[in-house]
Amino acid sequence: MKKKFFPFSLIILLFSCSPNPNNKELSANKDSLSTAVKTFKVPKEYKGVYHPGQFKDAENSELYTFNDSVQKKLDSLYNNILPGHYPNQTVFLNFEGTADSLPTNTGFRTTLTKLIKMEFKNTKNSVIPYEYWCMGNEPFWQIQISEKENLIDFYDPMIPKFYHFNFSKAEINGGKTIYTSEDKAGSGKIKITITNEKCSDGMSEIKYNYKSEAVFNGKTYNGCAVKYGDK
Repeated sequence: MKKKFFPFSLIILLFSCSPNPNNKELSANKDSLSTAVKTFKVPKEYKGVYHPGQFKDAENSELYTFNDSVQKKLDSLYNNILPGHYPNQTVFLNFEGTADSLPTNTGFRTTLTKLIKMEFKNTKNSVIPYEYWCMGNEPFWQIQISEKENLIDFYDPMIPKFYHFNFSKAEINGGKTIYTSEDKAGSGKIKITITNEKCSDGMSEIKYNYKSEAVFNGKTYNGCAVKYGDK
């Protein structure tokens, strides 16, 4: 009777080819992690508000920062758009880039790959919800009222200058929405009255749903208003 035996090398080969659940699980975890990292690093489009040193994303309210060289370029553009800005005043910023997966003390670190647009905020690019934008002509003026950004900003382009006030809750009186606030920097008091009445700006065919009146430093400004969500 012949004795049967397997070469030792064959035994090793068979053992090495047998399935190992732990190895499969480890491999799956690596693949999942790799996919997550790659997904996060794919450039995406960001829209929000920016002031020197910080960008706030409108989609998730997260804060983002940039490296020094990009920061200098953005700050130069910012100063051209708002030469007389007050501290931490924001502009609209739209860019493509990638962000680190973990935030720093000042926000997510961002690599900007394409600057799409930086410009003065207005009703068309205001991606953060606001209460009203008010505006008028002869002379031109505008006011942004935003609880989300904690501001009532009166802009007089004839100077040009912004007068910045903290947001205050409106008083509803006789179908009118009235905002009042006082500037701690000494600019004075402002009172804005918004009426639910059709309005024309007098210079275009655009029709607005609201009339507005602003009284600031003894002067009255009449115009129209846009409510967030209006088409």
